[in-house]
Amino acid sequence: MKLEAGRTDAFLRAPNLPLVLLHGPDTGLVAERGLALARSVEGVLHDPFRFTELYNPSADNLLAEATAAAMTGGRRVVRVRDAHESLVKALEVLIKSPPEALVILEAGELTGKSKLRMAGEKAAAVAVIACYVIDQARLPQAISSRLRMAGVQIDQDAASWAGQNLSGEEGPLGQALEVLALYAGDEKRLSLADVAAVLPDGGDTSMGDAIDAALTGDPAATDKALSLAYEDGMVPVGLLRVLLSELLRLRVAVGTMAEGASAQEAMAGMRPPVFFKRQALVGRVLRLWNLPALDQAIAAALTAEAACKTTHVPEHDYCRQILLALAFRARAAARR
Repeated sequence: MKLEAGRTDAFLRAPNLPLVLLHGPDTGLVAERGLALARSVEGVLHDPFRFTELYNPSADNLLAEATAAAMTGGRRVVRVRDAHESLVKALEVLIKSPPEALVILEAGELTGKSKLRMAGEKAAAVAVIACYVIDQARLPQAISSRLRMAGVQIDQDAASWAGQNLSGEEGPLGQALEVLALYAGDEKRLSLADVAAVLPDGGDTSMGDAIDAALTGDPAATDKALSLAYEDGMVPVGLLRVLLSELLRLRVAVGTMAEGASAQEAMAGMRPPVFFKRQALVGRVLRLWNLPALDQAIAAALTAEAACKTTHVPEHDYCRQILLALAFRARAAARR
């Protein structure tokens, strides 16, 4: 059965089902939750007779381990890393005859058509837990909540800025929050200046450079930074989503300027706040882009994101064309 998100933390501390399927694109979160489940059985990680870790095992191997008795007594834990569809038959056998051991299956992203996922979701003896990257819009709230659990308070503008500059993937996010908690020290509070001093500005440098170059009208720098971003593994859809987020943020500020505010006043109201090192660049962007131009850019970014999700579009080239078109438009505006 699917485990509701609100019940996940309690279940990880005290699992009351013998079979657990962890799946999702956030492999760091899958691994972290798998380890948390193993730790929930007291003393098991220090007892080789009670703890077994398997890597993409055969169905027969999984069944043998899942049904084996603990030589030293106590509950056993079988942790399966890199679980695949080949284990469907074994899972179905374990569903019919639930083991005394806690069996943890850790998989990557499983679609709704996955037989392994469907078998788990239909069975009352299986807890199926999805592990997704935290959505960008929910990151500031998640950051504040996680730090609060560590006894650290973070100012709202600092959490917003951190959410803009951190990944929602559990591994990098957890590491960054550990660093922030240590930096807070005895004061147990983080300001925007504290967070900006600890975290890198702008996330992926090449991606950020490509977007900055496009919005400030530098086609050559856009093309170079985009090539570097691709070499680093940046996915075009991910880049377009970041671009769209920045364009929407700029539109709010430019709308404020259209009502009579200065560029500095509009920038001061942007959320998340503009880091002081970027204020000159953002001020230039605000002067180059008016509302009609931003509306067209937003429409183009939305169209490109949808197109890049199809199988017939050369997504890397399409994304490059969009950014270069923005760069040429901004350069034309700068010459007027």
